[in-house]
Amino acid sequence: MTETRPRCFLLARQGRDDKEETVEDHLQELVELARAGGLEPIGQARLKRATPEARSFYGKGQLEASSSEGKSLGATLLICDDELSGSQVRNIEKATGMSCMDRTGLILSIFEQRAQTREARAQVELARFEYELPRLKGAWTHLERQAGGVGTRGGAGETQIEVDRRMTRLRISQLKKELQHLERVRETQRQGRVPGLPRVALVGYTNAGKTSILKCLTGEGEPKDMLFATLDTTTRKAWLGADDETGAPKQALVSDTVGFIRKLPHQLVAAFRSTLGEVRTADALVVVADAAHPDLEEHLKIVGATLHDIGCGEHPRLLVLNQVDRLTRPRRLDMKKKHPGAVFSCALTKDGIADLRDWLCELIPGPPRARELEDWERPELLEQPS
Repeated sequence: MTETRPRCFLLARQGRDDKEETVEDHLQELVELARAGGLEPIGQARLKRATPEARSFYGKGQLEASSSEGKSLGATLLICDDELSGSQVRNIEKATGMSCMDRTGLILSIFEQRAQTREARAQVELARFEYELPRLKGAWTHLERQAGGVGTRGGAGETQIEVDRRMTRLRISQLKKELQHLERVRETQRQGRVPGLPRVALVGYTNAGKTSILKCLTGEGEPKDMLFATLDTTTRKAWLGADDETGAPKQALVSDTVGFIRKLPHQLVAAFRSTLGEVRTADALVVVADAAHPDLEEHLKIVGATLHDIGCGEHPRLLVLNQVDRLTRPRRLDMKKKHPGAVFSCALTKDGIADLRDWLCELIPGPPRARELEDWERPELLEQPS
């Protein structure tokens, strides 16, 4: 018997300066996120509003119309593309009679479903607690203040919400200590690797094909067509060929990392510090992008901005435009003009993988040749898209 997915209705605000096409693209990505989170999106609305409403982010009439449409289609959950405060979520739920979740909460729920290892589960739990801490609400308002103190006959004591906040902060402290320990373990593992082997990190927008490239290079990895399929960093040894003079094998360590996305929650960036450490400590980066995606250029800017934010702006890097088999010939020629230094690849047919291996070979014994940066890599041009 097929399990029925909870139905949801999606909302996005279009400000005065926001282009309609941009908001529609954001909504389409929100559809993919909802499906990745086990939900069934059955409708969406683009709500025009110059500035957010302080109490409920959207206008009262907009919420009434959207919730009525959603309920008529069987939706029980509203998902908003923007990050909301705790009070805004509660006001939306009160006004619509439906549950409400923002984009950050949805991404966190996806990470919670996908986390497998101890480290990933701790990272996601930390991000969740830090996200929830300012959003704790008085769910126990029916309780009076508890008396506090030894030998007292009465007193203020703590409310339940104060207890919840104290316990949440305690758990956050415990998780940070656990992740610090796991980060030391990861650093010990890095130091124990064979000296002289260059370390390369595969980075890029989520679902761009990083795991597919890893499998082409190392023979290991399980590619999946879904957002955030990879949470735990996987490091494997890639054979790049034989040295022309000595005949000795040339090898590199290649790490598959968590994907980026627009409006990536800062709680996740902070919590995944040890995982992203594989990116920061790499000798070079291979930026994998879906060449056939209509938002390719925006994805590249988001990746460039995220790498700059986590301190990887100066790392040598190679752009790999994957899935070029889905491009028409004119589109491919146009892309070669725009990204002349990129490798054009197809993980299914392994086209372009030899060019990628040649570039990796330049890391042995030293860094690759300097090249001119493209616009999406220049710090002065990097602005996180809305």
